[in-house]
Amino acid sequence: MKQKCIFKQILSLLGAAFLSVTAITANSHMSAESHQAEVTMISADTPDGSFFSVGKDGFLIKWTPDGFGEHYQLTELEIRLVAVRPNGYDIAVYETDGYSVHRVSVWNWKNLTRRFVKTFSSSITALSFTEKGTLLAVGTATVNGAVYINPMTGNTVSKIKEATGIVNMIQGSSTEKSTVMYSPAGHLSYYNMTNGTRKERFQTEQQLEQVVLFNNNLFCAGVKNDQIYIIESLSGKTVARLAAKSPVLFNDPEDTVLYYTEFDGRTYTLKQVTATYDGTTSSVGSPTLVKTLTGLSSRDPVSCTAKKDSTLLLGTGNGNIYSTDTANSALVSITNKEYDKIYDIAAIGNDFYCLATDTIYKTSYDTGIVETIGTNTGYTNLITYGDNIILWSKGTRKSVSLLDVATKTTTTLFTPQTYIQTLRLFTDKLIYIESNTTVKMYDIETRNTSELYTGTGIQDAVLYGNSELIIGKAASSNPRSPLISVNTVTKETVMLPVSGNVAFALNYNPSSASNPIYGVQVSTGTTEATTTVFAYYPSRKTVSSIMKISGEDTDAFLSLYGTTLYSNIGKNQIRAYDTSNRREIQMNRSASLPLKIARSNTRVAVLNRDGSISWYNPGSSSVLADWYMTVDGMWFEF
Repeated sequence: MKQKCIFKQILSLLGAAFLSVTAITANSHMSAESHQAEVTMISADTPDGSFFSVGKDGFLIKWTPDGFGEHYQLTELEIRLVAVRPNGYDIAVYETDGYSVHRVSVWNWKNLTRRFVKTFSSSITALSFTEKGTLLAVGTATVNGAVYINPMTGNTVSKIKEATGIVNMIQGSSTEKSTVMYSPAGHLSYYNMTNGTRKERFQTEQQLEQVVLFNNNLFCAGVKNDQIYIIESLSGKTVARLAAKSPVLFNDPEDTVLYYTEFDGRTYTLKQVTATYDGTTSSVGSPTLVKTLTGLSSRDPVSCTAKKDSTLLLGTGNGNIYSTDTANSALVSITNKEYDKIYDIAAIGNDFYCLATDTIYKTSYDTGIVETIGTNTGYTNLITYGDNIILWSKGTRKSVSLLDVATKTTTTLFTPQTYIQTLRLFTDKLIYIESNTTVKMYDIETRNTSELYTGTGIQDAVLYGNSELIIGKAASSNPRSPLISVNTVTKETVMLPVSGNVAFALNYNPSSASNPIYGVQVSTGTTEATTTVFAYYPSRKTVSSIMKISGEDTDAFLSLYGTTLYSNIGKNQIRAYDTSNRREIQMNRSASLPLKIARSNTRVAVLNRDGSISWYNPGSSSVLADWYMTVDGMWFEF
C-alpha cells in the first residue's frame, strides 16, 4: 500500500496565531500532542492566560488559550519542577536523572535560549521565583537548604544568614521583604529578607508533602498517609485532619477554598474544603463533593495539578492534561494523541526505512510517499542489510530477525541468551554485546554463532578487518583501558593508547585498512568531566582529539558517512565534521533533541527523541522540514 501523504500546506489550517508563534520560535512546534511520559508539574503563574507543563520526557510546553501547546525539549532527563518568572517568559526548571544529576536552569522562552545552568550535589525540593521576579528560590536536600539565585546571571545571592535545613515549600511576600518556608522536619519558618534574620519558627506536623498556602496565606495544607492536614500559618497549629484517598491538592494563595482530587481505586472525584480565620479562631468546614471527574482512571492516574482563577488543570501519568472548573462543568482534554513514534530509521539507496510502534514504513523526503512494508511485533531497532532489514530490540532477549523487503516476510536469525546491548553489522557478520559482558558474532551466511570476548563493562565493539575486534569499555575493568584490541583467532588482547574512563560509539570506514577508528571517550577526572570524540590510527598507533566538550555525555552517538562524521556530543544539536578538511557544521535542531542520524547521498534524516524526523541537505545546517508520523500512518510536516 502506498500513500502520498505530506501535508505541505498544513500550517494554513492552524490559523494566524500559529504562524506568528512559529515565525518567532522556529525551533519549537505547535500541536495538542501530549507529553510522552508522566506530567510532573504544571505552572499557571503567567500573565497572559497560558500555562506551562513539564514531564519526564524532558519537554517544556507552553499551552495557549487557543488550545495549542508550543513544544520544546530542554533535556534528555526528566524535569521535576518548573517555575515561571512574573515577566511570563523566563522559565526555571529542575532536571534530574533521579540519582546523581541535579540541575537548575533558567530559559528565555522568547528565543528558546538558556540563560544559565547550575549543578547541585543533592536533589532539589522546591523551586519558585520571588513575587516580583527579583530572585529564584531553590530548596535543596541539604543542611544549607534554601539558596537564592539571580535569575539573569545564575549567581548565588546571600539573603538568609542561617542554614534553613531541608525545605519543600518556599513562599515570599508580595513586597519580597519576607518569606515563609516549610521543613519536613516539622516547622514553619519566617525570615526577614532585608537583613537575612529569622523572625519566627513554629513547630508543626512533620513529613508533609504537596505543601501549599491558601486563604491569603493564613493557612497551610499538606498531605501525609492519606490525610490532608490544615495548619494555621501564624501558629503552626493543626486545625483539621481530613481523611482523603490519594489526594492531590490544587492551591491558590488567595482562595478561602482548597480543592483536591481523591481516588478510591475506581473513581476520581473533585472535592473542596473551606478554611476561615476571624482574627482569633480558625474554622474548617467539612469536605464537599464538587463533581465526579468522568474520564480519569487508574490506567492514567493524576500526577499533578494547578489552579488559575476558576480553572483547574490536571496532569496525568500517561502525559495527558485535562481542564475543568470549580463549577459543575465536564472534564475537558487539552491534549490529544496525534502522532505515532518513530523508534529507529535507516537508509537504503535514496529510501528511508522507519520503525514505528506497530508498522515498518519506507519513505522518501523528495516524494513524500509512505509505503507499509511490514508489521512491527515489538522491535525497537533496525539496520539495513543489502536491500533488506534486520530487526532487533535493545535491552531484551527478543529474537533478531531478517525482513525481506521484497516479499515482506520475516524470518528469525537467532535468539540471544541474555539481553542485547548493541548490535552492529559488518558485511555479513553481526557483532553484538550481551549484558555488558560478552561479545558474540553471528554469521548470516553460515548461521553460526561464536563467542569472541568476555569481560565486564563492555560498551561497544566493531570488527576491524577479518580478525581484529576493537572494543570500547569501562577503564575500571581489566584490562584497564577504555579501548582494547582483541585478535579473534589467537585471543591476544592489547590495550590501545586511549585515555578516559569509558569509550563507546565506535566507527570506521572499511574501504581502507589505514582508516582511523573514531569513538567517544568520557573522562571524569578529579576536577571537571570532559567528553571527547577521538580518532585512533591503528597503523601508527596514535590518537588525536576531534571534538571536546565540558561535562559527561555518555549517550553521545557517532556516525560516519564517507568523510563526514556526525555526532550529537553535547546533546543539544548535531555536529557534522568533515574529516578530509577538518571543517565543522553545527546543524540546527528542531523541537526535540537529536537521537540518531541516517543518510543517503542526497538527504540527511535526523531521528529525534520524540520520534519525529528532521530533514537536511548534506553539508547544510538548516532544517528543511520536521516530519511527524500521525496515528493514521501519514506524515505531518512542520
